[in-house]
Amino acid sequence: MAKILSLRLNYKGKFLDYAKEGKEIKKNFIIGQNKYLQWQILEPSFPDKHQLIKQKGGEFVMQLVPGSELSCEKDGNPLDLSYLKQHNLLSGNELVLKKDIKGTMTISQDWSVDFDFREPWVAVLTAEERAIVAQYARRSAPDAVSRFNRTVIWIVLLLAIAFLMLFDLALKPEYALEETIQQRMQSIQTAQRITPELVSPSVSAAEPLGEAPEPTETADATDAPATTGTGPRGSAGLTSALQGFDAAATGTAPALTIATVTEGFTASRPGSSPGGVAGTGPGPAGSPGTGTSAGSSYNPAATPVFGDIGSVVTSGPQTGGYSVRPEGASGVHVTGDASTLAPSGQSWGDVTEQQRIAADFARRGISTVSEGSITALDEDTRTRYTSLREQIQSRQSQIEHAYREMQIRQSVSFTITLFIRADGTVRESQVVPNGSYPEAFVSRVKSIVDAWTFNVREEMAYQFRVRAG
Repeated sequence: MAKILSLRLNYKGKFLDYAKEGKEIKKNFIIGQNKYLQWQILEPSFPDKHQLIKQKGGEFVMQLVPGSELSCEKDGNPLDLSYLKQHNLLSGNELVLKKDIKGTMTISQDWSVDFDFREPWVAVLTAEERAIVAQYARRSAPDAVSRFNRTVIWIVLLLAIAFLMLFDLALKPEYALEETIQQRMQSIQTAQRITPELVSPSVSAAEPLGEAPEPTETADATDAPATTGTGPRGSAGLTSALQGFDAAATGTAPALTIATVTEGFTASRPGSSPGGVAGTGPGPAGSPGTGTSAGSSYNPAATPVFGDIGSVVTSGPQTGGYSVRPEGASGVHVTGDASTLAPSGQSWGDVTEQQRIAADFARRGISTVSEGSITALDEDTRTRYTSLREQIQSRQSQIEHAYREMQIRQSVSFTITLFIRADGTVRESQVVPNGSYPEAFVSRVKSIVDAWTFNVREEMAYQFRVRAG
């Protein structure tokens, strides 16, 4: 029988799991820290996924994990790396697996993978194991409660089926239509005769209507009653109205004159009179008959007067303008109390002291690193500033809390530069608001960042941006 590839995973020298060709190993086999893989290597330095086995040219190739150690043997004799390279078995990190070679790949101090080719085997059960399988391979006999519940369910199901059949055969009512479809169609197609009442176009409101005689007994009940008489609604009136109609007569349309008029309105208080009332009492009074001012007499029985004020509502006030443009004036747009706003783009606090400390850091070769330039640093410096950035991000919630506590009604943004001592305390900070914010809030932000303490071992200068709102 042909041999198949077999892998064995060990942890601290103890066996954990097998992986065989045709079952777990097909065209490739992947291991890693991912929780969805069959083999999980729980090492911090191990990748999330690593293709351990792949098929190449009809043979299996093992991709060695970086940093791992390889030991191989053939027919009980150990093989070194030079032998594997001379026989084109090892190229880079790829090892071609041959059926006469077996070995071990040591991933770390705790994890290792054994590989070799073995003949497929079938587990043969002993007599005792077969007895245990025969005992638990079938269902146990139901107890009295299970048999009773099963019987009740069957009885209820059979009664429900019997009731449905009885209802459908005997108890279900039959619904019959009141009329057939043919009768319904005949009633829809039945014609109904309607005779409209004719009215002469020459009827006037002052002209009396003619009286129609009562119908005779020989009239057809299915026909509409004929109307006769001398009035406009009678046959004689209709005939006389149509005698002068000539369908071939033509004429020109009458000329139309369109006039636009202006209608105004006014409201007069009760007691006023047309023409106005002369002022006879003390104080200023209007001229008699002009109605421009109220007089001293009042007549409650007088009716309101409505005059034409079209000229008033259609013309504006007669005011003169000034053609000379003013010069030398300046305007300032201020919303609220601008005296309590911190200027945008300027550092808050003692600017002279901040510049002196920044110059001291630059003189000693400590450059200011921004959060966007961390990736360009060397590995050691990048590790230190990455740790500092994570510590600052964990403390930015204090600024958010101050923003909500002071009820700022706008979004805020700051550019903050921290000059940190070797013991982790903040020597000085430059808090630059990117907008006009209340002075009390900007001062609160600076006091917050000045009180921060970090886990560092040397002096550092770091610049970052923080937003709230």
